[in-house]
Amino acid sequence: MIIVPSLASPAGRKIYRELYQMLREQRHLGAWEALRTLWVIAVRSRLLEGYFDEPVTIEHPLGVWSGTRLWLEEIVSQYYYSTVVSFVYAGAAILLVVVGLRRFSAIVGDTVVMMSIGLEALLLLMLFSVMFFRNEDEDPTATKIDELLREVGEIGRDIAASAMAFDNVATKLQRIAEETARLSAAAENAALASLRATSPAPELIERIAELNAALSKLSADIEQLREVSGTLERERIELTVRRELERLLTQRLSDNFPPSP
Repeated sequence: MIIVPSLASPAGRKIYRELYQMLREQRHLGAWEALRTLWVIAVRSRLLEGYFDEPVTIEHPLGVWSGTRLWLEEIVSQYYYSTVVSFVYAGAAILLVVVGLRRFSAIVGDTVVMMSIGLEALLLLMLFSVMFFRNEDEDPTATKIDELLREVGEIGRDIAASAMAFDNVATKLQRIAEETARLSAAAENAALASLRATSPAPELIERIAELNAALSKLSADIEQLREVSGTLERERIELTVRRELERLLTQRLSDNFPPSP
């Protein structure tokens, strides 16, 4: 029988890692089942039987807090760090897609957006937990933590910049619509003014008709006056001729019949 003070001791940690390899490689447990089993062992198990050639006795179980910390340090951060990071990237991609659809379509509601934000926050919290309990001395990829944090921050900044850009586009489109409506109204007013300029007003047409009637009446009066003038001229000529004839006759008669002595 092997006796260890606790799984947090160096010997216990070695047994704990060997137990993970045995569950995954020899017993072919799935990832979730192996993680659940190892968490239960870290939290409250006192005796490990059936895993090794000799039973292993754990004198002091770690409890929930210390057992979960050991589970995160030795199992999750060592073997599932890349998986957790992948889930964080997938959640960020889902959040970007949902926010983009929300800006351009009414199909995606606020509830879906809030759920996406909550999912991404949960994944980031998981990543924080894994990174917080990560053993940097044993992990060759620990130097990439700052780079990952910068990338996550850049994703958040890209989301905020995209939202601001969408708002600016919506504002410009609204201004374009207002300017188009104003130009359309101005064009309509210009067309009406041009129509009024090229088409005479009804009052002007009426005045022109009255003027034509007056001119026709004046022409008739002038023609009538001309006829009257011609008649008067003929009568005057006839009267002059008559007087001249009377004068000539009188003179002739006077020459033919001289006065008696």
